Amino acid sequence: MTINYDRLQKTELKYRGTSSSVPNEYVIEIPVERKKLIEARHPIIAKRIFSAEANIRPIEDWFYAYLGMSASERRRFEKKMPESSSNKSTIQRLGRHRLHEWFKFFLGTKVGLSPKQLRKMVLSRPQLLSYKLSNIMATTTFFREELGLSSADFISILQSYPSVLMYSVDKRLRPTVKFLRNTVQCTDERVKRICTSYPNVFSHSLEKTLVPKLAFFKGLGLNRSEISQVVAKFAPTLWLSEENLSSKLDFLSKSLGMKNFELRTVVLTYPQILGLSVEKNVTPKIHFFLDPEEYDGDLIDDLQNDDSNFVNCGLRKSELKDFVLYQPALLAYSLENRLKPRVQRMRDSNISFLYSPRNIMSYTDEKFQAWLSSQTSSWSIIN
Repeated sequence: MTINYDRLQKTELKYRGTSSSVPNEYVIEIPVERKKLIEARHPIIAKRIFSAEANIRPIEDWFYAYLGMSASERRRFEKKMPESSSNKSTIQRLGRHRLHEWFKFFLGTKVGLSPKQLRKMVLSRPQLLSYKLSNIMATTTFFREELGLSSADFISILQSYPSVLMYSVDKRLRPTVKFLRNTVQCTDERVKRICTSYPNVFSHSLEKTLVPKLAFFKGLGLNRSEISQVVAKFAPTLWLSEENLSSKLDFLSKSLGMKNFELRTVVLTYPQILGLSVEKNVTPKIHFFLDPEEYDGDLIDDLQNDDSNFVNCGLRKSELKDFVLYQPALLAYSLENRLKPRVQRMRDSNISFLYSPRNIMSYTDEKFQAWLSSQTSSWSIIN
């Protein structure tokens, strides 16, 4: 077999990161056994790269070039990277061989990151480079084999929350999954969905945060099966503080006159409402829907003064409560991009929002237009 030494030379030189002339201290970084193997198989190449005259570029230059970092990304990386206690930089201390093996693992079939995804992960959490590859391999095995995540789901986690690789399998990852499966009684598919969509669930303490939250839900009258549904729909309810959750439930109770069983219905139907900001999100929408006389406060006057095109639906509290109980997601839609424009179009057609379908805001634009065009009877016309 004819060996293409030119191609092999380029391959090995790429591995070693050769470039312009630099101090000889950067030359010998390959382990002895690997060096001997290269010398035996490719003596011509070995002579070129292991000689005193070899031109090997500094490890930092090789590292940034390998990841394809821009100058701005390099500065951002260096700000996040912890300082080394020795005279060497952290990259120098880690060494070319260790970093190369680290990259090889993530780019290989075990994980399957693209070069761009690898760069994003390293930029997001540079501290990962200091973690033992054996620990990272164990974490990968946990997610891929024990939890049963697909390659795409695992990559999604690494892109959104790479810090998950820094948690202990035995002390944090496995106990959290066990809690979701056995205590919250989530199905395997729900557990996978929670871990993929909200990998930061692993950042919260079982004893201090997750377990105590079950008592809070039970106080709302939710049984274990219903708690499982709530967590599956919106996992952050497990780590939002009780003060945070209670303040939102209290607001709905006071502003719309909801009873406890009605609050329970809202949480069970659309727990995402507990993730909305009362001040920035829920309050402006409730004021938008209510008749100004129905709310004690200055916000309606402020809105009317600030916006010459101000529109409100003129609902009574009991009427708005019926809308919210039917579809709690009503309070999650964009006020400026969906609620106001649709109500204004209804008013332009002399159609009362009060008599519209309770889920009118969930309609697609096409379906909403079709509904609007079909309103010819007098039952929905504003008097």
